[in-house]
Amino acid sequence: MERGQSYFLSAGVTASELANQLDDIARQELREEERLREQSLERMREWIRQNGRIRRCRTDDRFLLRFLRVRKFSVPGACEMLERYLKMRQTYPRWFARLDPDDSDLAAVLDDCCLLPIGRDPATGRIVVFGVVRNFNAGRFNSDMMIRLNMLVAEALLEEEANQIAGFTHIFDNGGMTMAHVTCWTLDNLAGYLRSVINCVPVRLKENHFVSVPTFAAQISKYCLSFASDKLRSRIHCHTTVEELRAKVAPDLLPLDYGGKGQSLKELNGRFREYLSSKRKALLELDDMEIDMKDPREPAGHEDTAGGELVAEGAIGSFRQLSID
Repeated sequence: MERGQSYFLSAGVTASELANQLDDIARQELREEERLREQSLERMREWIRQNGRIRRCRTDDRFLLRFLRVRKFSVPGACEMLERYLKMRQTYPRWFARLDPDDSDLAAVLDDCCLLPIGRDPATGRIVVFGVVRNFNAGRFNSDMMIRLNMLVAEALLEEEANQIAGFTHIFDNGGMTMAHVTCWTLDNLAGYLRSVINCVPVRLKENHFVSVPTFAAQISKYCLSFASDKLRSRIHCHTTVEELRAKVAPDLLPLDYGGKGQSLKELNGRFREYLSSKRKALLELDDMEIDMKDPREPAGHEDTAGGELVAEGAIGSFRQLSID
């Protein structure tokens, strides 16, 4: 797929115009240019070949560029994040293993329109992902399923270069959520998600909008934000009502159900299910990757030619505080 070809194009924007917009973002925000991209990919593949712990890993351009782009083409940073990502997949198989959109439980939460992309912002090129918390059946599923749904959506959308480059905007409608949506989260899952998943999945998360957050969820929100960097906190926007959200988000992006000019959530979800079906093979093949987390051998380093920095193969020994590009 060419850079400008995408599952979602902004209203009135052609594939050629999107490609030009993405070229500008890649160059200005990510330092990406052809020679650096090719050199970085080769260095990263060589690091994977020499890494005694990595047994199997995707080495195609599109997969490796996820990590290079989120680390703005710092090869050591991208290698470190890749190793953390592989380790996390094996540490939390309940969140990552068999992300199959045809799985009966995942299909159920998908059909409830809990989380889905609704469009691409023409001003920023970002994919906009919309979540309706009350649609998640907290009586039937716990937070493991909520995290699995997030991983399914992220992994599928990251197969597109447009989303790797321009990044994501998330909008969550919290109106009508109940205490069950809070209590379905265990402390272990909450801590694991905040300290691990957000810091290991190569997503450029540029904006978060939360609408109609009930009072009883405020303390949980405060706890979650205590793990976030200042930059991440600056990208979180809270809106008391849907009307306030409409003032911040282009009406062409919002679904018909929210007074916007887009399709209804049901129509958008049907389109997304077709997209997921086209990505099903790639999603399931992620399970083929493997890292030996008990390998006793000395770690092999990766030299950063720009600064001579070494990234040890075992640099994933501890998770850092949440970071964001």
